[in-house]
Amino acid sequence: MAWNHYRNRHVEIPMGLAEAGNECIFVNPVKYKNWENGSMRLHNISSHPSNSVKVIDHFTKMPLSPLLIIYENYENVRMVKRYKPDAVVSWDPYMSLFICIYCKWKHIPFIFDAMDDWGEMGKNYFIRFYFKCFVNPVLKRLSYAVTSTSHRQAEVYGKYNKRVYLIPNGKPMDFIKKAGEYASLNSISYKSNVVNFIATLRDWYDFDLLFEVFREFPELQLNLYGKGELYDYLKEKSSGYPNIAIKGHADSEILPKLTDESLFGILPLKFTKLNESTCPIKLFDYWSAKKAVIASPTYEMKKMAQNGGIILARTKEDYIHAIKSLLSDVVLRESIGNKGYENMITKYNYNIIIKQFTDSLALGN
Repeated sequence: MAWNHYRNRHVEIPMGLAEAGNECIFVNPVKYKNWENGSMRLHNISSHPSNSVKVIDHFTKMPLSPLLIIYENYENVRMVKRYKPDAVVSWDPYMSLFICIYCKWKHIPFIFDAMDDWGEMGKNYFIRFYFKCFVNPVLKRLSYAVTSTSHRQAEVYGKYNKRVYLIPNGKPMDFIKKAGEYASLNSISYKSNVVNFIATLRDWYDFDLLFEVFREFPELQLNLYGKGELYDYLKEKSSGYPNIAIKGHADSEILPKLTDESLFGILPLKFTKLNESTCPIKLFDYWSAKKAVIASPTYEMKKMAQNGGIILARTKEDYIHAIKSLLSDVVLRESIGNKGYENMITKYNYNIIIKQFTDSLALGN
């Protein structure tokens, strides 16, 4: 639980439930031997400045291994036995097997929050096999309820569980307000030639397509912020493109400013099973800053585009046409960006998401 880092669903929902009057206990992943060098999910952990959520840390001298998965599953059951909660919410698919079965046996509502297609997420063969063959069949059938960030995952789980609720990703209201303030100070019509893309540099995105598109717009400067497995590849490739720069890591504190500096947003998602089931948080960064967004027409993105704020583009020619349209028509760019911001205010913010979460699951007051 990275309280002092990038605020996301893991942070916002426990905080929101606590602020609604619930006593919340957050159990951190087990810190295993040499975890500092082996697991990004455990980095930047600290106590939250508020006392509204009790954070539990636990440790082991075991190294990262299949045995650790069994141990952490057991530890989670032990925590439920100790604290006797009225309900359990889990975001971690790999550590939910024992606890889901235990909660079903003890008639404790267990809610699995499906944020991704976890069967496609892991690259380790054992992890994917373990989830697909052991964990997922149990979660689908024995969870008291399943909340899904994506339409596709809601449809999949809905075949097995009568309590499936579509509750999308979003952004905190303070982020939306801060990004909106930058956008108000700097009108969308101001003369910018910069497009900022901020994300983990991994193979979720079609960077080769992005490079070929921006080759056609030498007047635009594309900045790629982030680290990841493709960093070195992109750094080397960018040397052949004078208008593309790899900027490295960007602190979350300056994300609203970087997003505001971008003339428009761009999301070149690859057409993979994982992306078809992903509710893209990067979209909400751009929308919070009132930016028009050009994005690949994945299954989820097509669903979200029905509310406006997105221009869908599949091919290089589609992207070029969309960029030319936004460059030549300030009114169009402004209207699409404002529609995205309206979506954030009315649907994709954690004030609304937490209310949906509590209402759907009959938790809270």
